[in-house]
Amino acid sequence: MLEKLYKKSEVWFAVAFILVYVIGNSFLLQASERAGIEMVYTIPFNFMILGIMFLFIRKNHLFQYYGLQGRKCKAKSLLYYIPLVMIASVNLWMGISFKMDALHSAVYFVAMIFTGMVEEMLFRGFLFKAMSKDNMKSAVILTSILFGIGHIVNLFNGNSEDIVATVCQLFYAAAAGFLLAAVLIVSKSIIPCMITHSMLNALSTFSNETAFDKMQIFISLALCVISGISAYLIYRNYRHEKLGD
Repeated sequence: MLEKLYKKSEVWFAVAFILVYVIGNSFLLQASERAGIEMVYTIPFNFMILGIMFLFIRKNHLFQYYGLQGRKCKAKSLLYYIPLVMIASVNLWMGISFKMDALHSAVYFVAMIFTGMVEEMLFRGFLFKAMSKDNMKSAVILTSILFGIGHIVNLFNGNSEDIVATVCQLFYAAAAGFLLAAVLIVSKSIIPCMITHSMLNALSTFSNETAFDKMQIFISLALCVISGISAYLIYRNYRHEKLGD
């Protein structure tokens, strides 16, 4: 069934996975809250989605197509990863706080790693690759904006009281999307994107939320600036290199 949908339309193939992911996680996040362990039920669900995606990719020999193979890069290309480190560590900018006990922290940390991995495969993997066949620039813009807008689901998953935080997240998620897409295009590997997104999510386990909330607008602006400038420089350098070939 997956192969038929994929051959018929890669875009709708990606959209179908995204819908299953969003609906499933929305339900399981609320179920986890009722169980008293945040995100505990999302772990097996996202592990299952990740497994299905990788089995499909393996069966159809698409590892290279989706950038899941390690690649050698020039030394200067490592500079592209500096802004990724900055983005990934944002939740520690205002210090470290242990808000939960060891069990709850471990569950949340693992759950957020899986969330980052799945979302990268969905947006920078399936959706981006499908849309880039028609127009690379449109694919970068649309997948980044959709990735940002997708975070509005947080308003319906228990964060409806913190509208400011969600709006900030929409903007910096979209900005980060441009940067991640730039790194993907240049490196031809989705692995750095998956690592960055997973660590950004997971390190929120130890964020100092009290201090972070007071500075969230300024931090969001900083993330947008870092992502925007870095993405622009990467794209410009990549274009110059292509023209020089």
